[in-house]
Amino acid sequence: MIYDIAIIGAGCAGLSLAYQISKNKNIKKKIIILDNKSEFKKDRTWSFWKVDEHDFEDCLEKEWFKFNIKYQDQYKIFDKTIYPYQTIDSLKFYNKIQNELSNDFELRLNSNINTIKKKSNIFEIKTENTNIEAKTIFDSRVPNKDPGNLYQHFCGYEIKTTENYFNENSVTLMDFDCEQKNGVHFFYILPFANNRALVETTWLSYLDELDKKNYIKELESYIQDDLKIKNYNIIREEIGAIPMFRIKSQNEFGYFNIGLRGNINRMSTGYAFPYIQKHSRIIASTIENLSYEKAISSKYEFLDRLFVKVLKNNISIMPNIFFKIFNEHCQNQVIRFLSSKGSLLDDYQVIKTLPKKLFLKNLLSYGK
Repeated sequence: MIYDIAIIGAGCAGLSLAYQISKNKNIKKKIIILDNKSEFKKDRTWSFWKVDEHDFEDCLEKEWFKFNIKYQDQYKIFDKTIYPYQTIDSLKFYNKIQNELSNDFELRLNSNINTIKKKSNIFEIKTENTNIEAKTIFDSRVPNKDPGNLYQHFCGYEIKTTENYFNENSVTLMDFDCEQKNGVHFFYILPFANNRALVETTWLSYLDELDKKNYIKELESYIQDDLKIKNYNIIREEIGAIPMFRIKSQNEFGYFNIGLRGNINRMSTGYAFPYIQKHSRIIASTIENLSYEKAISSKYEFLDRLFVKVLKNNISIMPNIFFKIFNEHCQNQVIRFLSSKGSLLDDYQVIKTLPKKLFLKNLLSYGK
């Protein structure tokens, strides 16, 4: 059998695309989804501000209307926003989509892909077990690491404590009161209950590899010394890296990269889930003649590139710049800006908090 479409990767991007195609009843194609995992489990948390409606309210782990930023023992508290900060439970997400896919879809786990080659107008996908042919491919595999570029890389523990150590109504978005060496470093706390939370150590820096030992040392020190939690159980771990640059695409006709592989994330923030949903809807609505409408506007692509350039050249002062961006007097404007939904006035309210000479200097050398 020659499939019309092969979706490689059954993670956020691959399954989101499958879901949007399945929702479009006018699409009649045979589709196969391939992934090397053996089972679905809760392996990720996808968080974002809900500034638009989406299809996964029934997959929420929790939502919050309050968050804080900490830097040099100073706090900024955002508690007047109209936009909830939401977290998707990945297992609920995986299960929902599997249950709602039409009979036109075939899902194959334990599929380790060896090669993908194009022969005439057909792609041949060789796995360890079989060969598969497809007319079109959407590839969402995690791209190979590039040590010459910046990443947002992180490792987290979801923990349960014997006592109530957390405020379940407030997210710690960034706690910069930690080691700042060779990068920007902060801790992130998503409190699902007063005694259960995801605690992550996060770096914005050049990345050679994900060194789990170092992350664990940072996490354990923060949990025990800063949060003063001595007794806790680790429910699960998660680890990952999000590119803060654009990956060069070498797609052939009929072969498309999606998800992080397709640059569907904000470079400055790492947020990807809402953009993946938008990109999936664009593809599903134009599947017969694929549209190249962008999931992230040119305006925010430009601002992100400038911001990353400033970060590269001024890493030591970036925690202070992040702290300034979160202007408590413009809470909804800040969130719209960070969610790529800002008006020109919103953008101005955020940009005016930044050190003008520094950004102008980098703007004048932009592209060099």
